[in-house]
Amino acid sequence: MRTTITWLVVGVFMAGCVQAESGSANVNAKVAEPAMASANLSAYNHTPNYIHEFWVNGQFGANAFAYGGGGSFVCCIMYPPQWTPGLTAVVRWSTSNSDPKGPLNKAWHEKTVPIDRYDRTGSTMNVHFLPNDEVRLVISNGDAYVPNYPGPPGPRKPAGFKF
Repeated sequence: MRTTITWLVVGVFMAGCVQAESGSANVNAKVAEPAMASANLSAYNHTPNYIHEFWVNGQFGANAFAYGGGGSFVCCIMYPPQWTPGLTAVVRWSTSNSDPKGPLNKAWHEKTVPIDRYDRTGSTMNVHFLPNDEVRLVISNGDAYVPNYPGPPGPRKPAGFKF
């Protein structure tokens, strides 16, 4: 019985040494860089229509009033940390008339859109909904109302627009 207990104690001790040794090998291992970066989604609506909801590569991005947006964020969209030519995303969105007294005219749109060139990762993917169902995707650490923003300037309501 004593021999069995001795072997059990030795076995537990040896198992602890093997685990500690393998753990120390991992400490010296090179840490891999992340394969993808993440950013919040923020919408800028440059149109007179209301955007009910939008999605970028299947990630929900909320809504945007006519000629409004920015300032609110939905987490998170994944993207490559280094831009490459031909980098695109699928954007899907629904629009309707902004006039609460007018007909709804709700419509769905979908488009594969190039992602604007970026030299470094950014905290936000700004989604610009432009006239004629055009969309621009801009990865940035600033919003569309700051100087040197790499995309279109933030939307402004035209004079006389009521909604």
